[in-house]
Amino acid sequence: MRKLMCDALVWSFDAITSISWLEVIKALAPVATAVIAFFALKNWQRQDKAKREAEFLDALIEATHTYIAETPKPITLLEMAKIGMKSHAPTWESGDEADKAVKGAIAYIQSNGEQDAKRLLGVLETVQPATIKLRSLTAKGQVFNFDGYAKCQNAVAALTWHFDRIEAFMAMIGSPTLNWENPEVLQNLKDVMAIDPDEMRKSVQDNNVVIIEFASGAYKRIYG
Repeated sequence: MRKLMCDALVWSFDAITSISWLEVIKALAPVATAVIAFFALKNWQRQDKAKREAEFLDALIEATHTYIAETPKPITLLEMAKIGMKSHAPTWESGDEADKAVKGAIAYIQSNGEQDAKRLLGVLETVQPATIKLRSLTAKGQVFNFDGYAKCQNAVAALTWHFDRIEAFMAMIGSPTLNWENPEVLQNLKDVMAIDPDEMRKSVQDNNVVIIEFASGAYKRIYG
């Protein structure tokens, strides 16, 4: 029994010593290199993805702040135009207050609308590039599949919607020759009259917070 065990050990030792370890190492070297390269590539891909995500978030925050910094002026001009509408309302007349408000808006548009619309147009042309950039960035951000990105998209949509509303207001006050007895025209006038500058300011602040909170959470997930 002992002889069998010794023979087995001798055979095992001979088998091990007979292996050309240099050849084995040479054969395994490409495999090891491939494995190392694979994990290095995966690590590089993760780092590159994190870098691109961080760069996107930086650009999104910058575009948001640029847009927000440019919105106060058009909102203020809209507010001044609404004050003009109220100042033209025939408050001395009897009748429904809503009807008097519409009469005041029409009187304002016919007397000062075109001039104020041109001022508003000049400001909107300044804001437009920031609006386009913010919308474009938000659309591109979908490729990253961020968690909670839908909230960010909705916030940007709400922010940039104010640009569209002010643009519609400008178009209305810049058209003094419209047929004010036409029901559709009258309804459009009432719609722009309903725009509340204070509500717009609050919306801008609230949606800015939503975007910042999203970006903050995304940064934390990227950098741990």
